[in-house]
Formats: sequence, C-alpha cells, structure tokens
Amino acid sequence: MKSWPLLVLMALLVSACDDMSRQAKTREYRPGPLIGNVQRDPPVGSVDRGQLAQQARLAQRPPLDAALLERGQQRFEIYCAPCHGLSGQGDGIVVSRGFPTPPAFTQARLIAAPDAYLLQVIAQGHGQMFGYAARVAPADRWAIVAHIRALQLGQHLSLSSLPARERQAVQGQLR
Repeated sequence: MKSWPLLVLMALLVSACDDMSRQAKTREYRPGPLIGNVQRDPPVGSVDRGQLAQQARLAQRPPLDAALLERGQQRFEIYCAPCHGLSGQGDGIVVSRGFPTPPAFTQARLIAAPDAYLLQVIAQGHGQMFGYAARVAPADRWAIVAHIRALQLGQHLSLSSLPARERQAVQGQLR
C-alpha cells in the first residue's frame, strides 16, 4: 500500500518528458530562433581544407613533355571528346543526339584565350557545359589544356613551317 506515492511520483516524472517533443529546434533551410538561417555561408576569409594546395597546383604550369600530352589526350577523350569531338571541332557524339554544338577550339577567340581561361572553364563550366572541378584533378586540367593547345597548333600548322625532315615524313604519309 505504501508504493502508491512512488507510482504517483514516477507518473509525474514520465509526464514531464513530453516537453522534449515541443522544444525549440532548427530545421534545414529554415530560419532558426536564435541564429538566423541554419544553412549559412562560411565566414569571410575561411579556406576549405586542401584549397591552398589545389590553388598552388593550378598556379604553376607543369613542364610540357610527352607524358603530359599523352595524359592530356587520355583525359580529353574521356571528359571533352563526347561533346567537343576528338579533333576539338565541336562534333562530338552528343551533338548528333541533339545537344547544342560546343565551340570549336580552333576559333580565333579560343586560340587567343589564356590558359587560365581554359582552366577556369574546365573547372567551373561555361554556357551549357557544367564544371568538372570535382571530376578532373588540377594536374589533369593542365594536361587537357596542353592537349587543346596541341590540337590548335596542329590544325593551324602549315607544312612549310615544319623542319625539312618532318615535312618529308608528313608528305610521304599523305601520298
């Protein structure tokens, strides 16, 4: 019989737990009661982890060699050729499926464009093209730019500008 005060006390304690379901809380993408918008921009001047190292890799052009050009060709064929085509003329396979034609890399404005512009377009996209920053590493972006420059040079190169030995080799292949 003396257990009824204990039961009443337990009932009161359990009923007090209901306040947890009605407490103030913040939900995503909604203003909070104390701090404003829950999904806020990072503080001004903050740097993402690894961002400084990535910017350092992008700031310095790697030395131009056969390995860089080969890597650039591989990455270009994977990421760029479906839209821009293997020759960079904007005649990729997706264009035949109804996608908008991208610009040819042999346009005068793209030949004159600085490498930094091409790096930015690869990373952030332009027009209908989405950015590849999450898919293409900074070193591979430089390799793709090197391959694009090789495509531009190869399509605007005249035979008379080649050394005699290379010119004869090319003329022998054309016959």
